[in-house]
Amino acid sequence: MNQTFKKETFRDDYTFSNSPEAVKRFPFPFHEDEYMYSVNIEPHVKTAVGSITEFTFDIDEHYVAECEDKAITLANDPQRYLCLPHMMDAQWDTLELMMESMSNDYPEQFNLTKEGDNWTWVNKPLGITTKFVFGDESSLPMEPLEYIGRQVQGDWVMLDQRDNNLFADGAIVTSQADWSLAIDVGMSWQEWHGRARRAMEREQCPYR
Repeated sequence: MNQTFKKETFRDDYTFSNSPEAVKRFPFPFHEDEYMYSVNIEPHVKTAVGSITEFTFDIDEHYVAECEDKAITLANDPQRYLCLPHMMDAQWDTLELMMESMSNDYPEQFNLTKEGDNWTWVNKPLGITTKFVFGDESSLPMEPLEYIGRQVQGDWVMLDQRDNNLFADGAIVTSQADWSLAIDVGMSWQEWHGRARRAMEREQCPYR
């Protein structure tokens, strides 16, 4: 894949735009006549060559600009990344999945070399080369999820499954619409998406 990355901004002068090629990759038509703003947790299935779901993680023309903007947001508000202590193994699993997927799907842009637990990660678009020990937090400049979460597009929430429920116990979220990770981290699925009690009492925004 020979990808060209756009120089653009998502704030202040806001120069973001989609190229005609990017528009052609949009997932149209929708599978239904109506569209509702939502998030799904369906398993990802790879699809046609050139589509946004061709690979496990999509890297498009906005990749560098989005990662740069994510870094600005995290510098201004570090609590856009939060993860509970018991999720550390899941953080390493996520880092491994993302690094392996990106290096396999985009070998021209990313490379992962393993010598036992001694790993070397190269991210050419962002100019990153990191040697670290897999499983050793001290060998990375930050926690694993934040480290790799800064190098992928979009927001990521890790759900822990226990007590017949799902809990949002870790996330890196820099472009959410109307909720706060600092408030919601550790909440169950029902708490996260349930009724907002105080808002209901004031007859405002009955659902979160």
